[in-house]
Amino acid sequence: MQKQKPLFQFFFLSLILAFVASAPLFARPDSFSAIFKSEKEKVVHISTTAIVETKRPQNPLFDQFFNNRPQKRRQSALGSGFIISQDGYIVTNNHVVAKADKIEVTLFNEKTYQAKVIGTDKQTDLALIKIDAKDLPFVMMGDSSALEIGDWVVAIGNPLGLDHTVTAGILSARSRDIFNGIGYGKFLQTDAAINPGNSGGPLYNMKSEVIGINTAIVAGGQGLGFAIPSNLASKIIKQLKEKGKVERGWLGVGIQTINNDLAESFGLPKGTRGVALTAIGPDSPADKSGLKQGDVIVEFGSSKVRKTTDLQQAVAETVPGVSTRVKLYRDGRVVYKDVKVGLRASEDIASLDNTQNRYGLRLVEVTPETKASLNLSQSYGLVVYEVDETGLAFEKGLRRGDVIVEGNRKKMKSIADFHQAVKESKKSSHGVTLLVMRSGRPIFMALPVK
Repeated sequence: MQKQKPLFQFFFLSLILAFVASAPLFARPDSFSAIFKSEKEKVVHISTTAIVETKRPQNPLFDQFFNNRPQKRRQSALGSGFIISQDGYIVTNNHVVAKADKIEVTLFNEKTYQAKVIGTDKQTDLALIKIDAKDLPFVMMGDSSALEIGDWVVAIGNPLGLDHTVTAGILSARSRDIFNGIGYGKFLQTDAAINPGNSGGPLYNMKSEVIGINTAIVAGGQGLGFAIPSNLASKIIKQLKEKGKVERGWLGVGIQTINNDLAESFGLPKGTRGVALTAIGPDSPADKSGLKQGDVIVEFGSSKVRKTTDLQQAVAETVPGVSTRVKLYRDGRVVYKDVKVGLRASEDIASLDNTQNRYGLRLVEVTPETKASLNLSQSYGLVVYEVDETGLAFEKGLRRGDVIVEGNRKKMKSIADFHQAVKESKKSSHGVTLLVMRSGRPIFMALPVK
């Protein structure tokens, strides 16, 4: 028996090694059918229609009769959504229902309802709609912060109009800033197949809890899908249900991410990361709360602050008027401040489309935040953040990065100032005379109003 012991030990050890080597395979689910069976009746198909205007093709024969007037046509779109209450509240994407004059919701049992919009939020691309129904099954919202990179996720939606399609993948990354710091929201990234029509549909964890709302795909990308984290979405949905809109916090500061050299020069402990305040707006919430230029914020409430988007997100999610404990470094020492955030203006970014004018501009007001993030020298003005190359503004010379500081000899401090200048110019039948700063050099431009 003694001679057989090594053989027995070898066999036992082999079994252990085989089990360990195959252990990762057990982490992969055999099927996602349980999630689909429990959630299929909670996911809805959304179809919308909107009336849009398009230019008629130029034709000398018809132009004399129609004067090349725009023609109206009905445009259809498809999307997904999910039920969050038994009385018919449904979450989807803002872009699914934006500008729609008719919203139709079809349930899994093929019953169809007309829906009304309760509230929308362009910044996070979320919308809350409602149908007149009772005793509906509804989803359970999960904790998106508990999801680990590499965890399995499941998407259910209506890609390309194919009802209740199920795709699976993993959480590829979190805290993705897909709007380049202009919009708010740190998005989840997944490799689960998400196609047009999935927008607004739920992203589940393995407990059949919604941990994200599918919202965007990268054109030309493969295996790249994005979802709004459920923890952020829940806050937005609550405000949309109560107020029909979202109120965001405002601090009134210029900010900059601290690098290693700056951390050392500020006398911060080794390895410390944070955001330096480069400017404090006069009479801003930051000014009233005792924050100073040169302060380095490392925590805002319960949120760790390592880069500018961390602070922007934390402030934006704070209810205006609420005091928040902030941890910062001042002159190399830890200081705690109670900061009461203010209310951010609802439209500090405006898209000026044909309902407002024909210029094809997207303007951003110069604030301490935009001044710091865009490295501007002007203390006021309107930044040309986007300009349509087919639009009138581009034709007349405006370019991305230009800063409009005056319109008709009046300072342009807000989007409303620009609208007012256009309105006044229409009355006088003269174009808008703009003073524009480009690369530090002032130039005049004229925009026609007719």
